Amino acid sequence: MRRLLLLALLWLAAACSSAAPPQPPTAQPPAPSADRPVPARPAPTPPPPARPTPPLPAVSGERATVRTVIDGDTLTVLNARGEFVVRLIGIDAPERGDERRPPECYHEEATRILADLAPPGSVVFLERDVSETDRYGRLLRYVWVERAGRWILVNEELVRRGAAVAREYPPDTRYAGRLAAAERVARSVGEGLWGACTGAPATVPAPPPSPSSAGCDPSYPDICVPPPPPDLDCRDIPVRRFRVLPTDPHWFDTDRDGVGCESG
Repeated sequence: MRRLLLLALLWLAAACSSAAPPQPPTAQPPAPSADRPVPARPAPTPPPPARPTPPLPAVSGERATVRTVIDGDTLTVLNARGEFVVRLIGIDAPERGDERRPPECYHEEATRILADLAPPGSVVFLERDVSETDRYGRLLRYVWVERAGRWILVNEELVRRGAAVAREYPPDTRYAGRLAAAERVARSVGEGLWGACTGAPATVPAPPPSPSSAGCDPSYPDICVPPPPPDLDCRDIPVRRFRVLPTDPHWFDTDRDGVGCESG
């Protein structure tokens, strides 16, 4: 009886295993055919066109990179020949002062405006007039900077914004007419130092020097100071409290009271 029961269980297990449904084959993706084109990949977006470099100003000169801004009319640059101090010609900005005298009116603003026009790291174009350097070894240059696809004469823009006044320093007078016109506009609307400083420099033409004072600027009749260039400061001369007449090209009389270099 036990043997018959064991045989029945074996037969039942064999019947169940034979009745299990077969597993369906794994589906394979259809192979591409000649009648079904393969979808094309989207083309990559092309990069935006490069901003064209404006042509150089129609002047002779050289490129340079601004290193520092010293004051409203002086900066340092680096070019292919090395590092140089550049004095912007045809203009005069308020002096920064020293331990013997305070900064002149609108000095900080003028320095800030030049730093805005030609910030450190910017590329500028330096144009020479007649003189190469002044007696301090500073390069005498007109400075051009590119803005919105055009070149701006920084010397002129400083005068136009009232950050500097126009000064003629023969023989470097190539843009004297443009600078004088920019000053007239700035004065007429009280731009910059013309509205902020009660002692803005006068621009009355100076009388021609007499033969006895040849080599001495007539604005300083009691002492002999050569006319610019270079532009002198009070620290460059030993005399104090001397008479000053228009046009005071060295701007010794900062408060316009007719007395030069009163402090120190």
